[in-house]
Amino acid sequence: MGTLRPIFLSFLSTGLFLFGCGASAAPPDPATPAGEKLAQPDSSGQLSLAVAGQAEVAPGVVLTLERVVADSRCPVDVTCVWAGEIRVAFALESPGTEAPRLEFELATTAPSAELRDLRFDLLGATPEPRSTRQLAAADYAIALRVTTATAGGLR
Repeated sequence: MGTLRPIFLSFLSTGLFLFGCGASAAPPDPATPAGEKLAQPDSSGQLSLAVAGQAEVAPGVVLTLERVVADSRCPVDVTCVWAGEIRVAFALESPGTEAPRLEFELATTAPSAELRDLRFDLLGATPEPRSTRQLAAADYAIALRVTTATAGGLR
């Protein structure tokens, strides 16, 4: 029994030392930007976002690709009766304003949406699915076009 006590004390002191080292680290400053710049649509309004990616689609308006809701697209190495669809969820926010956060989905079967005088058109998704590989959320890149909508169409 006497030989277990020094071993126990060494484990205890090592644990306290490691806990103390972790506790002494300064927490990250929430006001410090992560260093990532928001994506911007090109001159035709096209952009590509990864899951959790963000883009400033209008002055002070940020679009976030929140998740891939469903991907039933036919794998490129298989013959399918139905092409399938991909559905993706977005959030539209105006940080620093009272404007409410809006959530919407785009799908290959319903590829357009209009919110806050902006039109969103789903252009595609990569990579293409394969029967031999399961896609993870981090694998996706969603291409879309963002344009200004008017009652008579696009400006």
